[in-house]
Order: sequence, then C-alpha cells, then structure tokens
Amino acid sequence: MFLILISVVAIDQWTKVLAVEHLSGKAPIIYLGGVFQLLYAENPGAFLGMGGDLPRWIRFVVFGLFVLLGLVVMLWSLVKNKMSLTDLLAYSFILAGGIGNVIDRLTHDNGHVIDFMFMDFQLAPFTRTGVFNVADVAIVLGFFIAIYGMVRERINMHQHSVG
Repeated sequence: MFLILISVVAIDQWTKVLAVEHLSGKAPIIYLGGVFQLLYAENPGAFLGMGGDLPRWIRFVVFGLFVLLGLVVMLWSLVKNKMSLTDLLAYSFILAGGIGNVIDRLTHDNGHVIDFMFMDFQLAPFTRTGVFNVADVAIVLGFFIAIYGMVRERINMHQHSVG
C-alpha cells in the first residue's frame, strides 16, 4: 500500500512540475491526430471543473480541508481494517490520487489542481475527457479495481449460495 502511495504521489507531483515547466503558456502538444494532447490547465474545481466558480475560501474548505480529512480517515481505515488484496489496491490508488490533488489544492495560491492530459476518441460523446492528471488516473483506476472486486465478490457469493 505504501509503495503505491509513495510512487503515485511522487509521479503525480513530478509530472505536474514538468507540465508547469514545459506546457504552461504554450500551445498543446498533439498526438495521434488529436486523440491525446498534452496541455496546461489549472482546475480550481473538482471533477470536470465542478465548483470552480465558488469563492476561494469555500473551495479551500470543501476541496482542501474536507477532502484531506476524508483521506486521513481512508488511510486510517486501510491500515486498521483487514481487507482483500483487490480492495487494498483499489483504495490505495484512490487515496494516492486524492493525496496528489490535495497537495496541489493546499499549496497553490488559488487552490487549483494542475491538469495536463486530454483524450478525445470521437467515438461517442462520453469518450471525450476533461483535462486530467496522473492523480486523476490513479483515482479512476482505483474506482475500476473496486468495481471489479465488488462484481467478483457478488459472483463468488452467488456461486456459493447456488452450489
């Protein structure tokens, strides 16, 4: 768990430093005909910028302090409670991503998170992402691992109750 936390947070923060150095104030770098782009963005809000128009102090409390408190509770729960390897992986990635983004919120003057990746598959409306970062990827990966674990657990419970 701590290896995931340390690695993800370190990679997230390092890539954000690189984004500031190499992408800020510059045109996007386009790959695969625009499917993937590197571009600099400062997100003062949450997922897809939600809440970005709130006053700075409210964003600090909600996206900084409340999220930090939630992450501390999650870390305590991970250390204290026995859980499956799947759940441990899922929550470790979610926690690591949350830590990476909270570091941004608490260390930037306007409480923003640095984002720098964008994907647009042009297959359907939902295949276009907002601008995101490594921490966001970790959170989404953790979410999908958690869903996988829940589905697998349901299947196992169903097989045991039928068999």
